Amino acid sequence: MEESITFWLDNKICSGFKIAEIGKQTLVLYRDKYYIIVSGAAQMKGVRPLHYSKSSMPLIWRKAMKGILPQPAPDIVYSEDGFLPVSTSTKKEKKAMNKESTDSPSPEERQSNAKSAAAAPRKSAAADLKPAKIIQAAVSSVCPYCSYKQDIPFEKGKNGKPFFVSCAKCTTDFAVRFVPVTMYQAQTAAFK
Repeated sequence: MEESITFWLDNKICSGFKIAEIGKQTLVLYRDKYYIIVSGAAQMKGVRPLHYSKSSMPLIWRKAMKGILPQPAPDIVYSEDGFLPVSTSTKKEKKAMNKESTDSPSPEERQSNAKSAAAAPRKSAAADLKPAKIIQAAVSSVCPYCSYKQDIPFEKGKNGKPFFVSCAKCTTDFAVRFVPVTMYQAQTAAFK
């Protein structure tokens, strides 16, 4: 008499017949296909359940169907030997530094150090944090038709969107877009 097993298959619960069992894995027959069940769910191959036909089944399962079970692997016994490698931590331990009171400077030396420190110019913290901004008033561009170089005001294209400009020499329109590099540069395109 075959034992019935309920398992998960493609997000639904199915019932099949138990054929063989090896360790924690069970071979189940469901709708003429063989599935390997582990902890109540069919094994998956990617997003699809892994199934076998009778001819494509692995040799170990074919032997298990005939009643030839593989021998269980022997348990490895670890001895308490001092020569075996020991797992170590990869974290570095920080050692606390002890301050010695014997090396502290005398009160006279403290006063001289304080005077020299007061005489040194101090930088404000705000000045260190804010980098100098380079304000660029105009961006130079070259006309793609006549190669005339002209300056375009930065405010016109500071948002990064392309816009049209008429050439001062040949009066044809061309597209310009400002690209931030170390300074803003103009990319131009011709339309004909």
